[in-house]
Amino acid sequence: MNNQGTITGMQLGGLIFVFVFSTTIAFLISPLAGAASFDGGICMLLAAIAGTALTTLGMRFAMRLPTQYVGIYGGTLLPKLVHKAVLTWVAIFYLHLSAFILREFTDFFMPIYLRETPPVAVAILVMLPIVALTQSGVSTVFRFAQGCFLVIGGLFMFKPLFFMNAMDSPMWYEFTRIHDWKIIWQQTYALIPWYGELIMFAYMAPQFNKDRNIRKIIWLGSMAGTYILIMEFLMMMFFFGPKLSAVLVYPALELTGFMHLGDFLHNIDALIVSIWFTGFFIKLAIIFNFGTLIFSQALSLRQHKTVTFPLAAAVISVSLILAKNPIELSEDFNSSWASYALCTEVLFFLYPLAAWVRGKKGRSAALAADRNAEPQQP
Repeated sequence: MNNQGTITGMQLGGLIFVFVFSTTIAFLISPLAGAASFDGGICMLLAAIAGTALTTLGMRFAMRLPTQYVGIYGGTLLPKLVHKAVLTWVAIFYLHLSAFILREFTDFFMPIYLRETPPVAVAILVMLPIVALTQSGVSTVFRFAQGCFLVIGGLFMFKPLFFMNAMDSPMWYEFTRIHDWKIIWQQTYALIPWYGELIMFAYMAPQFNKDRNIRKIIWLGSMAGTYILIMEFLMMMFFFGPKLSAVLVYPALELTGFMHLGDFLHNIDALIVSIWFTGFFIKLAIIFNFGTLIFSQALSLRQHKTVTFPLAAAVISVSLILAKNPIELSEDFNSSWASYALCTEVLFFLYPLAAWVRGKKGRSAALAADRNAEPQQP
């Protein structure tokens, strides 16, 4: 079945909103508080602008041929071996990212909620429904994200209302002090790839409804997710302070322990974690789905379903051997991930660069492919 152009603006915006803050809110806020203190909010905003701009620039090129996948017609712009190498590298990156997120989840859930459960069992249980979604096509993930968007967004949008007293704090004066722009630059650089991961949408441009302003929707979804991140960061800083926030492993989880509704509903952290897990699941699903799609295009396969289960098994295996413990995983991430991710994300711009260098020749070849080829299905 042809699923081209079936993803609506609401579905795309909802998925981006959840994508931006789902894992960041759990795993990045504490290190950011320790490194940048109150300047962390500035780092998030700057990184959001830079990373989202990177994505919309890529989308601008991809939507010039809205019925063709860059992973297919890119061979007319770059030498075939270079094109295949780019696709393979991008696919490995996103599959590696899937394994990394899966490992973060198992390290988060097992000590608190799933004690005595083997890590491999947890990883398999998480990946099985993601494989089912991947087999159903990428548009299924977007529809699922649209269904969860209002619940997840509503919860985190109204969460600051529970901490209004903590926000009335003299710590606001911290924002008037002299900022350390060297630290701001370092942390902003580390955060940009988290938003730059959205460049994957440029590789799947035919899936989107071309009648909608896709770039505007990307900006709205990204900024809405960034609002959640900044508000969560400020609540954490005002409630715990920068020093305690830096030493807590999961400060966002600790913060939910202080939420209650009057005198009749206390300890709703399990409910909030369950809703957060939905957002985490959506992010892992779309990243694995995209990695599978690009991997199949690198192998010139007509369908990605044949490689879904082997790649899922590989992701599970890699997630189990990435590191010995969460501390080692965090150290490996902080040492080189930002540069590795950013270099992978900007590989997409080899295609518009090649088209510009070739001029009319490259443009004519791509247009000919668009006219002659049948609509492709991921």
